[in-house]
Amino acid sequence: MRFRKYLIRSWLSWSLVFIGVTYMTGTHLDSFEWPLFWFIYTLGALFVMNPLKRRHLHFTFHEMFVFMTFFLYGLAPALLMGQLLLLTFQARAFNRRVGRRRFLHFYPLNTVIESLLVLLPGLAYLRMGGDIGVPVHLMQQGGALLAFLGVLFVVLGLSFSLSYFMVGERIPLPIMWRLLRFDWLVVSVELLFTMLAIESYHLFGYVGVTITFFVLSLLKMTLSKATETEETNSKVDQIERLKEQLYRVDSEQLLIEKFWNGLREIVEVERGWLQVNRGGERVFYDLAGRVIGPVQDAYTIERYHDESEPCFVYDSLHEWHPELQLHQSELHHSALVIQPVWSAETSVSCMISTTANGAYETPIAIEIHRLLKTFSWSIERIDERKRLQHESLTDPLTSLHNQRALRRWTKERLGDPSSYPLSLFLIDLDHFKTINDTYGHAFGDEVLIEASNLFQRNVRASDLVTRYGGEEFVFVFPRMDEAAAILVGEKIRSGLKKHDFGTETKPVHVTASIGIETIHEFEELDTILRNADRAMYVGAKFKGRDRVAHYRDLSSETTR
Repeated sequence: MRFRKYLIRSWLSWSLVFIGVTYMTGTHLDSFEWPLFWFIYTLGALFVMNPLKRRHLHFTFHEMFVFMTFFLYGLAPALLMGQLLLLTFQARAFNRRVGRRRFLHFYPLNTVIESLLVLLPGLAYLRMGGDIGVPVHLMQQGGALLAFLGVLFVVLGLSFSLSYFMVGERIPLPIMWRLLRFDWLVVSVELLFTMLAIESYHLFGYVGVTITFFVLSLLKMTLSKATETEETNSKVDQIERLKEQLYRVDSEQLLIEKFWNGLREIVEVERGWLQVNRGGERVFYDLAGRVIGPVQDAYTIERYHDESEPCFVYDSLHEWHPELQLHQSELHHSALVIQPVWSAETSVSCMISTTANGAYETPIAIEIHRLLKTFSWSIERIDERKRLQHESLTDPLTSLHNQRALRRWTKERLGDPSSYPLSLFLIDLDHFKTINDTYGHAFGDEVLIEASNLFQRNVRASDLVTRYGGEEFVFVFPRMDEAAAILVGEKIRSGLKKHDFGTETKPVHVTASIGIETIHEFEELDTILRNADRAMYVGAKFKGRDRVAHYRDLSSETTR
């Protein structure tokens, strides 16, 4: 396991702290005033259940209750209070897989930091002659209180180094500095409210502590809104605009490119994949919108799919599912995973990650989950548009292109100089009404289908074969002159004539009359069709059928 050495190191450290706290608690039980102790714990537990989050760190403001316990009763009760509140905080998310992995890796670290935040500043305070006990007035402690605060700031700074030592967590210096400044602000506020709570307790007892608790709660709510509202709302607005853009896109490739480009403007993305699953047919895309091979992470996520967690955030690589950890070639700490989002027939899922810790927030993850819902709807709308377009351009019986496709296709080719010379064939199956009357319309349909397949095997990929109507077919051959057109026409005619339709015991032979027109410069499609039609009737039908005729030859006969 990648983090085994850190786990061993962390839980060994936790064992030492646990033994120390247990010993100190057991030898100082007489210093506890249990009713007040549990009252303070209850208020603190309410605080830790709703922490304020900055990046991947949680600020619970519970240290006020730990400090209060220290100044009233000493180190042993304060250490016990800190550990109880920490355990309460960690246990609140223990019902989730990510929460359990977070507990496994970070609880020992938080235990050590929590102990140091009480022990070292407390020892400094006592060393400087600071008083503890119910009658204590912190405003009178002067230098001892400053020593407590100074050592507290130092311990907060060292906690980042301790984090690297115990769990291997790397935090970029600019981010660490911002977090440390906020940490100092929170601790200063907590110490100030500790002083107010103790004075209130001296004056009003439990009521005074409760009032101080509510005032700090209001301040915490204000700080929480100040730290998340503006930035989060801005990102939510960006996601809403991206939803509107995605819903207007008519191309799947453009849809994927817009998704990635828009997402990169909202959150940090260094690596990621997107999966589109159409009824079991999976396609994976990378950050550039390119189709890539199957991504093992997607199958891992689906294997451990949890309906209660449609999306989840990893703040550190320690929290990742062990199978996901195994697939990572780089140390990406933050990850955002959106489990498959289903619309009617299509599901979409994605995973993004970056090297920094705590890069993603749960509110934004929920919005991105909704964004993928819009994405899946857009995919289905694009698929439906393609299906309808295909049906509108396809003959339902033979699956060849129809007249509408012919006009759309030739409009592009006729406007392209590289298409010339261009030849157009008009093919009519001879005596087709007799075939229907003799063998039935069902057999006639089979002849049309089989003839269509035969025609398609005799053309190039760049050519167009269409069913023009009834038993008539139109072929368009770009870059084909008169001589080549006549040769191809004869090949198609003879291949059709030699083909056995029907059964082996009762074969039916079908022939065709073929009219050809070749142009060397732009001409209207209707004119080309009219010329090919005249060549087919005058040059082939009227001369006995089962023939190939070119309009050029009719023109030369008329001239003579």
